[in-house]
Amino acid sequence: MNTLVGRIAATVLAIVLYGWINFLAYPAATLLTGQTAGQQFADSDVAYLGSVIGMRIFSHLGIPFVLLLIVVVLIWLGPLRRFLAGAAMFVVLCGLVGVPPAQAYYDKTDYTEAYTILPNESAFWIPDVGANKDNQAQLESEAFLNANKVALKRFIVPHVHLQGSGGFFDFYVPAGRLIIVDRTPFSREWVDSAERGTSHRKEGFPCQTSEGLNVAVGISIGASVLESSAAKYLYRFGVLPVGGDRGDPKVIFASVYYSRKLSDVMDDVGRKKVQTLVCNEISARSLDKANAEANQIIDMVRKGAADYFAAVGVTLDFIGWADTFTFDKEVQDAVNRRYIANQDQAIATALAPYADTIQKLAAAQALRSFGEHSDGKLPTTIVGLPPELGGLLGTLLRTEPTQGQAGQGQAGQGQAGQGQAGQGQAGQGQGAPAAR
Repeated sequence: MNTLVGRIAATVLAIVLYGWINFLAYPAATLLTGQTAGQQFADSDVAYLGSVIGMRIFSHLGIPFVLLLIVVVLIWLGPLRRFLAGAAMFVVLCGLVGVPPAQAYYDKTDYTEAYTILPNESAFWIPDVGANKDNQAQLESEAFLNANKVALKRFIVPHVHLQGSGGFFDFYVPAGRLIIVDRTPFSREWVDSAERGTSHRKEGFPCQTSEGLNVAVGISIGASVLESSAAKYLYRFGVLPVGGDRGDPKVIFASVYYSRKLSDVMDDVGRKKVQTLVCNEISARSLDKANAEANQIIDMVRKGAADYFAAVGVTLDFIGWADTFTFDKEVQDAVNRRYIANQDQAIATALAPYADTIQKLAAAQALRSFGEHSDGKLPTTIVGLPPELGGLLGTLLRTEPTQGQAGQGQAGQGQAGQGQAGQGQAGQGQGAPAAR
């Protein structure tokens, strides 16, 4: 009897000692588990095995439990087969300490919680306690890219007991937090036309020139978050809040957080920044100057946007005009009329040196195309020609014969009437002065 009492007392003492060891080791277990979990991101089989074994040892305090198990077996080694109570105690002890693997919310049941980091994602593991600036770990996706490999990892969130959270049975909580950044590129066409834009809404940028005239423009833009800028992006735009009451332990101890989507950031802050840059440039110019300096405007917008986005962890891939400058109808009509008039003037100026030649060619074409009048005579004037050219053409078009033509006719008649060579020569002589 005394031997049985001694064994029971020794067992109780071993359990109490084990409890005190666990109690004192909780902070160390939390710290070591969080630091060890980050090794899962390393591109090493040894590091992975070390992290898994370390998490199991530190998060479940495996070494104290193994020692307790050895002590209990030694105490009850003799009567173990005879006393079922000793076996029952052993099962209870195993049930208290040998809990199943884990879950990342506030719970007394510990289940394995695993997440897959996809190729378009960057991931950070941040321990909850200790020097978590130095002990953070990151999946180096860019290193995979440089080696022509695809980055993908399964990450298991380790859990530890939260001391004093549940009386005799404490709750399990994550040893750290996994933060995932989606690096999927972003692109948009912010225009007023539903047929061409990314959205069916009117998303063009309404601005004003220095004269106060309305100008609407459209922008095409692309952006992305590089892995090297993911931490800066998180610092500036944060993570999506976990749904629920922030005082709820299941919200407080959420294991995984996701960054704000780049599309949400760019459609909100990014779009407003681009509109500010565009309208500042247009409002500093007159209407004519804004039209003439469209390339300079977009160059200034590109530089300003690239500098701003780089400062907040976003890389500007491209930006440019995505639509025509749009004005109020009355302004557009006036611009069109002035453009046509300017073009006409430019054409007239270019052809001015050739005006005389063009007029003569036009006159020749008119002569060829005119038919005879009803009285059998060609027209004697051409309207619209210069006086000199008009006089020349009028002389050519007279129907009466000239004096030279009359003298020649008389000479012919003299030859016919007299039949004598001398008289014919005299007739030609009379007609000769008129020919001059």
